[in-house]
Amino acid sequence: MSEFLTEEEINDLIAKAKTGDNNAWQKLYDNYELYVHNCVWKRLWKMEMADSYYKDMEEDLFMAGWDGFVNAIRNHDPGKGKFLTYATYYINGEITKELQLLLNPLGLKNRPKYVRDSEESRDNGSNREGLGNITKVSLETIPEIATPLQTHEKELSVPEAPDRGAYSIERRVLQIMEVLRRQTDEDHSITKSELGNLLRLYRIGRYDNGTPLEDPRTLTDTMIDILQELDPMEYSENREAEYKIRYNGYKEDRLKQRLNLESEKENKEKGSKKESGKAGSKKGGKKAPSITGFSYVHTFSNAELDQLMQLISFSDMLSLDEKTKLIRKLMGTASEYYHSPFWDGEGVRFHPQGIYGRFSGRTQQDRQQFAENIKQIQNAVNHLWQIRFRFNQYTEGHEMIPKSEYMHALSPYHLVVYHDNYYCIGLKTGAGTDDKRIWHYRVDLMSDIEINRDPDGKPIPIEVYNFAGLPIANSAWNPETYMAEHLNMAYDEPQDIKIKIRNTDYTILHDWFGDHYEKVEELIETDENGREVTYDIVLVRTSPYMIVHWAMQYGTNVEIMNEEIREKIREEIRRVARRYE
Repeated sequence: MSEFLTEEEINDLIAKAKTGDNNAWQKLYDNYELYVHNCVWKRLWKMEMADSYYKDMEEDLFMAGWDGFVNAIRNHDPGKGKFLTYATYYINGEITKELQLLLNPLGLKNRPKYVRDSEESRDNGSNREGLGNITKVSLETIPEIATPLQTHEKELSVPEAPDRGAYSIERRVLQIMEVLRRQTDEDHSITKSELGNLLRLYRIGRYDNGTPLEDPRTLTDTMIDILQELDPMEYSENREAEYKIRYNGYKEDRLKQRLNLESEKENKEKGSKKESGKAGSKKGGKKAPSITGFSYVHTFSNAELDQLMQLISFSDMLSLDEKTKLIRKLMGTASEYYHSPFWDGEGVRFHPQGIYGRFSGRTQQDRQQFAENIKQIQNAVNHLWQIRFRFNQYTEGHEMIPKSEYMHALSPYHLVVYHDNYYCIGLKTGAGTDDKRIWHYRVDLMSDIEINRDPDGKPIPIEVYNFAGLPIANSAWNPETYMAEHLNMAYDEPQDIKIKIRNTDYTILHDWFGDHYEKVEELIETDENGREVTYDIVLVRTSPYMIVHWAMQYGTNVEIMNEEIREKIREEIRRVARRYE
């Protein structure tokens, strides 16, 4: 930590930061950033992993630890113990979860231990013969487990397990398919050797069975049988989607070539039985092409998973339990490499009840840009990082172009949906920014979004502000209230406004203000035909600027009662009348 703080000072800083005191928040950040890094390095050194080679891993673990620190700030009760003790529990808990993701992608019950290479370890493995008997597996041969830990100085120590017997060919096929599903995807493939190593790890982890691995030729034959069953024999662009497992050279029909050569060889061997040592023993024949580099074709691509998770997360048709169930099923179709900013391994990562509406009517290019924008912003929101971006507008040619080359800087707090448009709510930040109001930007009009970093390349933490939805505070925030108070997402200060409306027209109010209106008075008036009509006076809190245009939109159904706004409506009507004279 950068300086010593008493417990009283720490608690005072936390209380101030939760109310939007940015100086207090910055002091907390500066004071505990190094401590979180130290927690990470202690864990790495304990595991004999602390090395400059692991910089990427350290950054991942720091982000997880920092999430734990922020959770500690949200939930800390000064009356129940020292903050640092409380925070350390959260920090180490998140680091542990992240380590499980990084080091245990196969879900082994007894996770392999990482040890330094030594003469003893090499000697212990030197007398073992065959892949089935090895107890040391080089990390470089198992990139799915090693990444980002690959190094020649470390080995993966596979736990010893008893020989519980071999598996039938049917179970071997299912086990291979499970390993491929978990450990490969559109961006990651494995060789035949890696498949064998991972298959052995899978059996040890799931069944505690250390039976010797099948002969490599048996695994090769099994893979060829699987490919024959699941993949087309001849490639064409129209048949690309029919492949269930891809391999190196599948577009060149290597499988068909190999099977043809093996068939020709078998026929030759049959015909040369009577002429042993002659034609059948000649060298120089064609070599069967290698079949390796396998990758499982998942039901959904990673990009499609991103889109599906966003649609589910932001849907107004599903409950939180339904969203969690659906996203868990989607995660079950992906490889261990896939991660989503909307899922923390157990549940939806953000406040799904606060998202209402849906995104539709966009072109494919717009949807792709939008999906990437949402992912980038949600990632920044998760880690409390600032973002930079350009804000755009459309031209007469339906082209989106930047309003200027200016890069906006924002401390993003939340994402909301308002009448089919998505908005990022946050605090304007950056050098020279005097406007410290909460702003909201349409996400589909944002581009070139990136994490805002300092000169050393470190992400810059958000600034905090006295805002009801401050991310580091543990107070409840209702996005519906915010959207009701900012009619059409206007920026002016909300105020209480009285609206006169028939008691049969409440649907109009509900469409725009949800449940955020209140009946305060009832009037009985006589209409032009002499009949008594009942009106209600309803109080809403919203934008005084936008309510003028809203009242004109529903001019025959509503009447604004605040005199200063009535005068603005009259002036607007006169302006419109002059335009149409």
